[in-house]
Amino acid sequence: MAATPENLTEKLDQLYTTTWQIMRPKAADNIFNATPLWYWLNSKGRRRGETGGRWIGVPLLYGKNTTVATIGRGGAVDITDDELMTTAKYDWKFLICNIIRYYADDQMNQSKNAIMNLMQAKLKTAELSMIDKLETMGHADGTGNGGKDFMGLAGILKATFSGDTLGGVDANTNTWWQNKVKDCSGGSGDSIAELKNGMNNTYNTCSIGNDHPTLILGCQSFYEWYENWVLQPILRVYDTKMGDVGFEALKYKGAAFTWSPSATDAIVYFLNERYLEFVYDTTADFYMTDWKPIPNQLDRVAQIVLQGNLICSNRRMQGRMATPAAASLPVT
Repeated sequence: MAATPENLTEKLDQLYTTTWQIMRPKAADNIFNATPLWYWLNSKGRRRGETGGRWIGVPLLYGKNTTVATIGRGGAVDITDDELMTTAKYDWKFLICNIIRYYADDQMNQSKNAIMNLMQAKLKTAELSMIDKLETMGHADGTGNGGKDFMGLAGILKATFSGDTLGGVDANTNTWWQNKVKDCSGGSGDSIAELKNGMNNTYNTCSIGNDHPTLILGCQSFYEWYENWVLQPILRVYDTKMGDVGFEALKYKGAAFTWSPSATDAIVYFLNERYLEFVYDTTADFYMTDWKPIPNQLDRVAQIVLQGNLICSNRRMQGRMATPAAASLPVT
C-alpha cells in the first residue's frame, strides 16, 4: 500500500525526533566546544544543570565574622551575629531554534537516503546557528532582544558601576560586587612596558593567594600585538590544552591567553573559572519540541530549546582591562 501523506508525516515526525535525541549529546558538546569562552567553561566543569525554579539563585558571601579576636583569662566573648550572605538572582533565558519542514520537501524526499540527507542538513544547520548565537551573546551584556538574551561578559564585567545591578545586587552601593577595572587605553598604555605593567596589575589585583584568573580573553588585534611585540624576544609558551582543540592560546602566568572573533576591540577580560558558570535547566537542554502544524499551511515546525544563563558568583575575582584600539597599540 502506498504511503499516505498522513503516514509520511507521522513517520518523519518520529524520525526527526528520534535522530535528534541520538545526536543531542554530541551536538551539545559541539556547541559548547566550538568557541573559546564556552569551551573553557565546559572543560572546567562550569556547566551545571538545575531543574525548575523561577530564577537561578546564587548565594554570595560578602561579609567577615567580626567576632574573631584574642582574649585573656576570663575575657568576654563577642556573640555578635554578623550579616555575611545575600543572594543574587539571575533570570532564566531561553534560546530557541526553529526547524521548519515544508510539506513539498517531505513529498519530494520520500526515499530513505533523501530523507536522511535533508534531515541531517536541517539539524546540522540548527546546531551551527546556535553556536553563532551563543558566541555572540557570550561577549554581549545580556540586554539584546529586549533583555531576553543570555548574560554575557560585557554585562558581568563593567567599566563603571553607577546604576549597575547584576543578579539584583546593586554594585554601586555594594562595592564588594564590583569587578576589577584597569584603564590602559590612554596614557597608561602608551608603551609596551606600560601595557605589560597593566596586564600584570590586572592579573595580580584579581588574585588572592592561590586563587588567580585562569583565562584571559581578548580580541584578535590585542592577542597578535602581544604575541608579536611582547613575546617576540622571548620563548613563546603555549597552553596545550586549549591548543589540542584548535584554539591557539599563549600562557600568561597561570592563565591561558586567547582571542575570540566576537570579543570587543580594546577590551581584555581576566576570568576566574571558580566563579563563572553556565546554568541550564535539565528539562530544556537542547530538547526538541513536538512537531506542530503551521496554521493555514501544510508545513510543520518544531523548536530546539536551551534554557539557562551565564552567571557569576564573585565579581571581584574577575577583571576588565581597557587597551588602546588596534591602530594605536604601541610598538616601542
